[in-house]
Amino acid sequence: MKLPETSDTIAALATPPGAGALAIIRISGPAAFSTASSFLAPAQRDPEHSAARLLSVKNGPALVDRAVVVFFRAPASYTGDDTVEITCHGSPYIIRTILNLAVKSGARPAEPGEFTLRAFLNGKMDLAQAEAVGELIAAGSAGAHRAAITQAEGGLSAEVRGIRTALAGLLAEIEARLDDSYEEIPALETRAFARRAAAARGKTLSLAAGFGAGRGIRDGVKVVITGAPNSGKSSLLNALLGYDRAMVSRRAGTTRDTLEASLDIDGFSILFTDTAGLNARAASPLEREGIKRAEKAIALADTIVLVKDASVKESPGDRRAERETARLALKGTRLLRVLNKADLLTGKSRRAPGCLLVSAKTGDGLPKFKAALVAEQKKVFRDGAQAVVTSARHFAALSGAAAELAGLEAVLKKNRPPLELAAEHLRGALAALASLLGETTPEEVLGNIFKNFCVGK
Repeated sequence: MKLPETSDTIAALATPPGAGALAIIRISGPAAFSTASSFLAPAQRDPEHSAARLLSVKNGPALVDRAVVVFFRAPASYTGDDTVEITCHGSPYIIRTILNLAVKSGARPAEPGEFTLRAFLNGKMDLAQAEAVGELIAAGSAGAHRAAITQAEGGLSAEVRGIRTALAGLLAEIEARLDDSYEEIPALETRAFARRAAAARGKTLSLAAGFGAGRGIRDGVKVVITGAPNSGKSSLLNALLGYDRAMVSRRAGTTRDTLEASLDIDGFSILFTDTAGLNARAASPLEREGIKRAEKAIALADTIVLVKDASVKESPGDRRAERETARLALKGTRLLRVLNKADLLTGKSRRAPGCLLVSAKTGDGLPKFKAALVAEQKKVFRDGAQAVVTSARHFAALSGAAAELAGLEAVLKKNRPPLELAAEHLRGALAALASLLGETTPEEVLGNIFKNFCVGK
């Protein structure tokens, strides 16, 4: 995707479309002030920076609206260019008229994310921070907001720059010796050098390791409830939600399709999928189709909740559900084993170690179960992490850097480490981290990132 021309003056609605009390229209670019002044009265040819003024919006002699207008002089603006923000009444007619007046005066409609793209290109923020702006707008939970605001404020960027500074120092030591044809510089102390390289790799891996939890924080944790028929899966979902979302019956096989619901637990979004019981004796085509859909959901889950009936002995159906879950789940998927129907326990009833004991009927054990569902996400913040990796692009860049540093580690273990090869690994790691910050990112990648933003941001 080709990036839009950045020397143009652009205009767009910065608030959601539709009628409302107020709307904000943003104009930015080299001709932003003259464009806005062409339809504002009195005209503001040399406006004071960041001062709010109540001005008339005119379409020729006709009054369109009275608006609060703020002028931001470059580079002290969101985009880094001259920018005008017009707060008008949220009438679709008024919004449309002002945008048309701006276009008639030389501006063009902004592309999605173009204001933030200009902020990035003008050095107001790096690419990781720019991406966080989009995530901040989309944040649907307290956890997602916290991760996005930390990244937007430069938390991840600071961590990455710290690693880059360490690697740049290591590279400088090697290059100095490569350029030292007279061998005036002492030989490289390989062990100390390797320890510093390993420390940088450890920090890189630590950031990358948070991606699993970070993705769940941003997008919501996909939790699939599965098990043998009549083990209490739907009852458990209803108890978690606090209302009857799924039909419940004593007859096995009530659930024939996947059923989805969402819940906020301690500020984290949990996306539940209730599934048909994994029944080896499924008789009808409808029941078999339900099982196929359950299997597909299990393969896409972040966390699998395997439910068993605590009041009866383990059945062949339980064992089959355990085997099928292990077969279908992706590597790294969390598995929580839950014994439901704890209210029916007797002295002879089973109590399997490693299982959470709950009662969907009485609510016993549900708080502990809910805490287990968000344990990984809460740990990210509890450990004091200043940067949470939520983007697959960032994860790939960090993984690439770590792989280069692993190669460096192997080189340094040799008897006479080839410094040219060590330098290449360091350059590769630095390039990967530079791509995360947007210093070496191709236009096509930039275009794909910003096209997902809303128009006006």
